[in-house]
Amino acid sequence: MDLSGVTKVTAKAESSLEIAKYSSLAVPVISILVSFMVLLMIVWPKFSQALQIKNSNVELAQKTDSLKQKATILASLDKTELEKQVVAAEQLFPSDKNVFLLISQIEKAAGGSGVLLNRVETAPGSAQGSSGKPSANPASASSAGAQPEIAPNVEVSVSLTSGYSSLLQFLNNVLTIPRVVSISDLSVSASSSEGSSQLKVSLNITAYFKQMPTDLGSIETPVAELSDSEKARLKQIIDTGLAAAATASQIEQVPVGRADIFAPF
Repeated sequence: MDLSGVTKVTAKAESSLEIAKYSSLAVPVISILVSFMVLLMIVWPKFSQALQIKNSNVELAQKTDSLKQKATILASLDKTELEKQVVAAEQLFPSDKNVFLLISQIEKAAGGSGVLLNRVETAPGSAQGSSGKPSANPASASSAGAQPEIAPNVEVSVSLTSGYSSLLQFLNNVLTIPRVVSISDLSVSASSSEGSSQLKVSLNITAYFKQMPTDLGSIETPVAELSDSEKARLKQIIDTGLAAAATASQIEQVPVGRADIFAPF
């Protein structure tokens, strides 16, 4: 009996069975690959977009709540009181140098205390004001012992002659000027006349200012409420009438004539 033929037939049958077995698995494998590609290329991007939209909705809800709180705070403010506080704050920390107004206030302080002003002048370069920017070389500034400037300022040098009590009154009048000022380099010496009680005094008066912001703040910026000490300070200025007095003492504008010299009368 020829067994080789039987062996060949058996081998062919086994190979056909293996092919049939693997071919039956081809369809599920291809389906899984196609599903994975669909998930990767279509479903996952859409899911990511849905997550981004959800996060955006949460952020918008937070911004909406913040704006509602801001609107509530602004609605609760007293318009009249707020205007008074703005005027008082502008007098304390003006938006420009106001050198002539400062000199006028110093002269009034001298007139109210009985001192004799010998010289009132701005220090060279101080009329332009400081930039208020930090030094480019902090090491050199610290080595020189210079203090960082808290704000742009203008400096006025004053030389006067007065008695002791009048000097104290003048210093008190200067410190009650409705503006943030500081006194430095105070030098006091006796008069050269024998038996005279007059004093020769020289000092520097530094007045600070802050320029108005040029960029409008974001609508989402929270409202910074005044502290109790700030409210008390502004109320003191309003109650003492310093803000109103300073507003009334503004230097009048010099008339410049007609706007159009060719216009008929």
